[in-house]
Amino acid sequence: MSSSLLAHAALVLATFTVAMLAGRRSDPDPSPEWSPAEVIRLQVEALQHNDTPHPDAGIATAYRFASPGNRAATGPLARFAAMVHGPTYRDLLNASQVDFGRIRVEGDRAVQEVTVIRPDGRRATFAFGLSRQADGPWAGCWMTDAVVPGLQAPSGTIRA
Repeated sequence: MSSSLLAHAALVLATFTVAMLAGRRSDPDPSPEWSPAEVIRLQVEALQHNDTPHPDAGIATAYRFASPGNRAATGPLARFAAMVHGPTYRDLLNASQVDFGRIRVEGDRAVQEVTVIRPDGRRATFAFGLSRQADGPWAGCWMTDAVVPGLQAPSGTIRA
């Protein structure tokens, strides 16, 4: 094989690999393959780039990972989006930096503190509480039950 053909094949393979990895995270849905840490990271990174590829795409991603109980309390999506844009959660949107604390997993519950740093330098910390779904369409999936501002863990979860 000629070197130009090999170079072209390598470029195609690299492009395909990048596209596959990007596709895995570009519009993710709950799946038993995601660990609790990955679920939190997916949501936080989506909110960090909220308007990519379209307005409130990050909020839509976070809502897809909301547990059935969370959705019952905060949905539908339009209501959830208004809540995230509100004063309690808006610091999660378009953060310039994110620090993920240590995750604690006990059985089917997990909690992790996440600190976001806003472009103006302000910091805000949130505790993400997740549970692994036991049944239904999301059986085996880690989903978010609550996101609590401040340093306390969500009620009913383990304390970090």
